[in-house]
Amino acid sequence: MENTIVLLGKKLPYFKGNMHCHSTLSDGQMTPEELKEWFKGHGYHFLAITDHERAYKHPELDDEDFITITSSELAIKEFPEQSTLVNHDMKVCHLNVYAKEQDNDATIFYNSVLDHYSSDEDRVRLSRELGEHDRVYGADGINAIIREANERGFFVAYNHPRWSLENYGDYGDYEGLWGVEVYNHACARGGLYEYDINVVDDFLRDGKHVWVSCGDDNHSLATCGGAFVMVNVPTLSYKSIVDGLLEGKFYSSFGPTIDELTVTGNRVRIVCSDAKQICYSAHGRRVKSIHAPENGYVNEAEFEILPTDGYFRLDVVDERGGRANTQAYYVKDFGL
Repeated sequence: MENTIVLLGKKLPYFKGNMHCHSTLSDGQMTPEELKEWFKGHGYHFLAITDHERAYKHPELDDEDFITITSSELAIKEFPEQSTLVNHDMKVCHLNVYAKEQDNDATIFYNSVLDHYSSDEDRVRLSRELGEHDRVYGADGINAIIREANERGFFVAYNHPRWSLENYGDYGDYEGLWGVEVYNHACARGGLYEYDINVVDDFLRDGKHVWVSCGDDNHSLATCGGAFVMVNVPTLSYKSIVDGLLEGKFYSSFGPTIDELTVTGNRVRIVCSDAKQICYSAHGRRVKSIHAPENGYVNEAEFEILPTDGYFRLDVVDERGGRANTQAYYVKDFGL
């Protein structure tokens, strides 16, 4: 009898989280306390409050049913002194940095020109204490920031590539990323449909392993609750959630949910919420898909894994076009 490997499953609980969020500590309209109240009240278990340029820890908001991830969002721009609200053609790179330890609120590559949200007094103090670091746009400069973040105990996500106006010629040389934000709810709500699963495939086909992430990027109540990750780990604690994120024990979604993902022999099986389509994608152009009947849904699918597939990942599409994305899994890890 063939052994079944559980990649995601109901034997462990799922914990729901938002990986990209802004508060009144930068350019958000809700306080950290208001954010906790909203997200906890809507079934979330954890929240990364990624305010701009400075990492803030929020242990005072944590309780037995909710935790906060110490994090921040860093900007690297072609023209550092120009605003993206004015220069709509400027390329930028935005990175979310997440602390592996909650107490780690280190500031990465501080630049007072880009710190629009601290008080004048704080900017002077931080510049004196941390020094001024040039954020040089381009692969070398961005890789230096990613490397610094990794060395100082953070893991790094690459945010909203389409809003950033970046293409493979820009991000193809980025190194050391933990994940890619394939869906950004604020961008999508604003009319720029930010769904970029192809960016994950670009990295994977270049031999760079990245996880599939997503986030609301909410600055107000209007953009709360559109994107989420579901982490499949034993307990709700800072360490357990971070370990699950680092090990890929989660999926990302802006709609459907996934109950189970298992591999038995050379077959992968997925069980999910009501879907109109379930897709299997591999390293090359071998793609398989099943579709629901016209007036119905599909809730599970099984696909053959070929040794030549390199890696595989699955997408679940609901009737509104929302998608849930599994991580990519390497075929060799299953002995095929």
